[in-house]
Amino acid sequence: MTLLGGQESYARTAGGAASIQYYGGPESAVHEDHWIPPAAHDGRVIWSAPTTARRIALTFDDGPSPDWTPRVLDTLARHEAQATFFCQGDNIERYGRLHKDSVGIHEFGNHGYDHPDMSKMALDECLAQLRRTTVAIRGALSVEPTLFRPPYGHLGGAAMLAASESGLTTVVWSMQMLESTYEENPRALVDFLVGLVTPGAIILAHDTGSSDRLVAIDRLDRIIRRLRGEGYEFTTVSDLCGLPAR
Repeated sequence: MTLLGGQESYARTAGGAASIQYYGGPESAVHEDHWIPPAAHDGRVIWSAPTTARRIALTFDDGPSPDWTPRVLDTLARHEAQATFFCQGDNIERYGRLHKDSVGIHEFGNHGYDHPDMSKMALDECLAQLRRTTVAIRGALSVEPTLFRPPYGHLGGAAMLAASESGLTTVVWSMQMLESTYEENPRALVDFLVGLVTPGAIILAHDTGSSDRLVAIDRLDRIIRRLRGEGYEFTTVSDLCGLPAR
């Protein structure tokens, strides 16, 4: 078994079998040769914003897509509402033109290149996913993402370390649309969101994917109107959480 700095390269289970890599594997959030990521980023993970102000952030994952993203953008524009789009690298390469008028209004985060479960990936694989997606966003929109949302909300140590090294703040969510839950009773989705939303909430939705997600897209106008009626303002994740934007 290889020794690194006097330590075994794998942690052992109670029975003595090697199980988890100390360094480089999906679980490890530290480097073999140093403890602080080169970017010196704080490495925080955010679920919501600590505020009592009635401000929330709508977020849309996995796009852009030609079928759904324009509908989302049109609805947001009608209400002059901002949102944060966590883009897949492969989709932004194909359909980045859909956001040609979004820059300066909405925010764009890194959602990995092709939506892998990054909690199961080694550090070099996580870094490659983030770098390739950032390059795609930069190339398509001339903006630099500052946020990372892990696909599926799954987060391992290597993904956290990769995000920190890449200067990205990791953002999960505090509420989600639960589209499949309300597919047979779509009107109840609006009541669910309005009834449970709280100041500082980060709400997960999608602008591509399986057809059940249209439950939320079809009712986005009503959701915004109802929440505005409750006094809520829609803003980007970075603005909501007081994070610097590039």
